Amino acid sequence: MTSEESDRTFLEFLARDAPSAEFEEPIIADRALGASAETVAALERSILLALRVRAALDRSRRREAELSALYETVGDLVALRDVDAVLEAIVRRARKLLDTDTDTDTDTDTAYLALYDPERGHAYVRETNGSVSAEFQHLLMPLGAGLGGLVVQTASPLLQQ
Repeated sequence: MTSEESDRTFLEFLARDAPSAEFEEPIIADRALGASAETVAALERSILLALRVRAALDRSRRREAELSALYETVGDLVALRDVDAVLEAIVRRARKLLDTDTDTDTDTDTAYLALYDPERGHAYVRETNGSVSAEFQHLLMPLGAGLGGLVVQTASPLLQQ
């Protein structure tokens, strides 16, 4: 495959958002046909460049989705006067925002907002989105117990993959 052909192929892959594994196919084919080391090296450079462009596009899409969710949330917050409605809108948007991750096939099933009660020494769920259990909406989280309790205890975000 010539350099020009490979560039066109990788642009086509980018245009249709092909899976990362598909970017390797041209180099595998050229190796099987006995391509020179120079040709293989050029293809490898083109693959790396195409994957960097893809990563930049993914970051831009994610950022656009984040800004869109933020804009929608601000619009909701300005229009709402009820605290419960405001908190519900924030949690709904947070869940929607977490679902914009294109790198995984997982969905965010539930999002919730918990508040810390220093008098009782635990956090409690204040608002949920996606929960089908009424008990979850009244969940208490002692400091350090479970992911939510750990976040409250450390006052730091936690990402579990």
